[in-house]
Amino acid sequence: MSKIHQKFVSAIIAMCCICLLTGCETEKTFSTMETTINPEEVSEEQFIEIVSPEEVVLCQLIGKNAVIDFIQNEKSEEWEEVSEIPKQAKLQYLIISYEKVTDEFWQKSGAPEISVGEEKLYEYNGDFYIESVFGDYVTNYRIPASSGEYMVELAQNGSDILDKNEIFANWDVNNFEVETEEEAVLNGSDEIFEAENEGNNQLFSADDLAKVSKEQKLEISCQDLGIICTMTDLEEIADFYNQMKRSTWLEIEDLPEEKSNICEITTYQLERHTTRKNLVENEKLVLFEAQNQYYILDIIPSHSSDIEDMEICYSIQDNIASYIKKLANLN
Repeated sequence: MSKIHQKFVSAIIAMCCICLLTGCETEKTFSTMETTINPEEVSEEQFIEIVSPEEVVLCQLIGKNAVIDFIQNEKSEEWEEVSEIPKQAKLQYLIISYEKVTDEFWQKSGAPEISVGEEKLYEYNGDFYIESVFGDYVTNYRIPASSGEYMVELAQNGSDILDKNEIFANWDVNNFEVETEEEAVLNGSDEIFEAENEGNNQLFSADDLAKVSKEQKLEISCQDLGIICTMTDLEEIADFYNQMKRSTWLEIEDLPEEKSNICEITTYQLERHTTRKNLVENEKLVLFEAQNQYYILDIIPSHSSDIEDMEICYSIQDNIASYIKKLANLN
């Protein structure tokens, strides 16, 4: 699988992954801006490390109570997304989370046994910032001063440091090599595509999509007619993804110069780290035709002024193009 195709898959999985640094579902009480956590939904098989910029582990938060305390004090519901972190800001610490993957959907999809997440804590003039990195995708946040000070205090106080392999062994995970998040996603992606090429395609269901975002939207539009099809039902959207048969798409270097724009498909999911239920653009697929052959330009928005959108070109089968045109009433 090519590197750019790997990047595409890493982006999709990044959008579909669980929230790595929380490791559980939380109920947000927005009137008081507090996070209420159900302890039964917090996995015992996870821990958090605070690491110096020189990659020295300073503190480990192990055990359900320690993880819950961290989630409550990081106050992610109060994080404010910003376009960039001030250039004068100094990197303070890395915050790395490890959690055993127990969800059946991701296990069947060939995900790594342990999910590894990384965020970077910066400080400038008393203000604290988080850089959340996943593969090529970077999201920046200004966080409450109390949250930043809490993380700094944890690092300064330190803790006993256990061998990660011993912790993993207690989870019945042996010989797990700690990778960067991008490496873990790409390796998992290879396994997914190998399974697909063997005919073991993973079909999506509404329940699978709900684990990603409980509300989603899909729009099909044409340049001349505007929006001509809208889906919000997760069953319909899951069927759309299944009919698109992505494993059959052939990545190409570029699109033909002379081509006709048939239609555009835009998908939306709920925005993260906000108290508002905002649907934000998740992906755009532009269908083209050139000399009776069909192509797709796949655009993954970066949502950052500093990073360009990711664009990948594909040649697709006629029956997939016919399915899209049927949805758009263009057959």
